[in-house]
Amino acid sequence: MLQDDDENSVENNNVELPLLFPRYAEFRPDDERRFMPWLAVLASRRIPYRVVYRGDEAWIRVPLRRAEAASLELMTYEERNRDWPPPEGEMRSSGSTQKAFVSDASFASFMLFFAVLFRFFLWVENHDGLGEWNRLGVWDRDLVLKGEWWRNLTALTLHSDAPHMFSNMFWGFGLGSLVGTEVGVGAGLLGMVLSGFLGNWLMAFLGVSGHRSLGASTMVFGLLGLLAALHTWRGVTLIRGHRGSLVRVIPWTPLIASVAMMSLYGAAPGTDVLGHACGFALGVIIGLAWRIMKVWTLTRGTQFLLGLLSILLLVLGWVYALA
Repeated sequence: MLQDDDENSVENNNVELPLLFPRYAEFRPDDERRFMPWLAVLASRRIPYRVVYRGDEAWIRVPLRRAEAASLELMTYEERNRDWPPPEGEMRSSGSTQKAFVSDASFASFMLFFAVLFRFFLWVENHDGLGEWNRLGVWDRDLVLKGEWWRNLTALTLHSDAPHMFSNMFWGFGLGSLVGTEVGVGAGLLGMVLSGFLGNWLMAFLGVSGHRSLGASTMVFGLLGLLAALHTWRGVTLIRGHRGSLVRVIPWTPLIASVAMMSLYGAAPGTDVLGHACGFALGVIIGLAWRIMKVWTLTRGTQFLLGLLSILLLVLGWVYALA
């Protein structure tokens, strides 16, 4: 709200303030919660202002020569913050003011997933010693390209030894809990399985003849890519329109840090570096797709169906392998 006036028409019922300017403009937001942000906007642009009172109403007084600049800055602020702050009832109902770092549903779901994967590892090791199951389900580039596509799924559930299994459990549970909190449990589980499945497909086209691998690490690094994509997109969106080279670089730090983490933990001697890189790349792509689709807005029923689909994909792989 803007008001122009002259010196003789000013009333100040609470505080007697000497007028420093012969003419001025006054501003007042419709929402009182924006009053302090408006002051911060003017101060950041070095536009002089004074707060005056008429009864219980506070107004922002600006020299008339700076009124146009002040109006432009406040209009820009309002445009960029059109939907903030949300109505108090909406804030309470959405729980946005107290969002948990990791949701209970995501924590429990990914713990259950990797607990079942661990039990499967123990069962296979005790009954078969990885012999027959390894032969049927291990990822083999030559066999995948010959049509045994299910190995892209079955290999995700096999592990060579207990340290291999525990490493994937640790990282998968931690990263999965974060991703599930961001996009929903169902979308998180499906994104993880798809990044592993499609990452193995990509590795078949990029790898060399005789390349064999097994383990959940392809989809674990897919989770890392998912998380990097989600947070990088958010950062880039928040700084859109801001100036400064450093400001433009900062939003990319989640992606840069994730690449550094992948190079640190995913390129150790004896690991499948190409598989890790492919899983990470597909995770980034799926994370961007999830962000565009806003999958976290899906209903609980839809999230449940997505999670069920991710489990059925792994089961389907073994159905084909054992057929």
